Amino acid sequence: MTGNLKIWRESGVSEAVGYILIFGITMMGIGLVTLVGYPALLNAQADANIRNMERNMISLQSDVNALAYKSVPYKETTMQVNGGVLSVERPNDDKSLSIKVDGADILNIPATPPDTPNRFQFGELLFKSDTGLPIVSLFNGAVVKRDLGGSVMLSEPRWFFDQSTQTLVITLIQIDSDKTLAKSGIVTIQMEIKPIIIDATNTIIKDYTPDTKTVYINYRDVQSDYYRAWENYFGSTLEMQKEDPDWKIDGVQKLVVKAYKVNVIGL
Repeated sequence: MTGNLKIWRESGVSEAVGYILIFGITMMGIGLVTLVGYPALLNAQADANIRNMERNMISLQSDVNALAYKSVPYKETTMQVNGGVLSVERPNDDKSLSIKVDGADILNIPATPPDTPNRFQFGELLFKSDTGLPIVSLFNGAVVKRDLGGSVMLSEPRWFFDQSTQTLVITLIQIDSDKTLAKSGIVTIQMEIKPIIIDATNTIIKDYTPDTKTVYINYRDVQSDYYRAWENYFGSTLEMQKEDPDWKIDGVQKLVVKAYKVNVIGL
């Protein structure tokens, strides 16, 4: 009888130890998933949302180009916006640009207080992540992205300098809306083209042949949201020279500046 009782007690202890071990391993697994796996899953989802918005913005860039360059009066695009909010940031002087030729302003933009005359104000279609950064923007015909490390241009605007004819072409695209717009989920972006005033014809053509001129571009970005991206574009792609606070390009015989305004009707 005593021997049987001893065996029963040992079996009970063994079962309790096994249960504790299995329970401990289970709780450890749950803890690892909570501390490591779940945040990794959230980060992967956030990265997927950002990549999706990068593709969406490049698609919107094509729509804006169709409005500006192909005389299409209206475009409509439906897309999925997850992990953040898509909004229209109206033009203001914090992000603006001036163009000078040998020190003289060539933009003829009416001064409407508190706006600053002779500066083209951009506006943007902006996707801001729920975490604050990164952000992706359709800005002055380019798709730009800003993260903790700075900003980068994902798709360039239609500016160019033709070395053979020494012709500089600058296109300015303003994004605006008559109302406050911000939305997430399924959005339908409705856009139309509208006139904008930079001179009587909205196109500036200066022919300096046979002489050449120096063109100065002053890009203002008060919050430095996209300054690095545009700085790289001016310096690397257009091969302009920095002459603080301007960027300059020498030897221009013909300058063409064309401005467009894209009005966002709804999201």
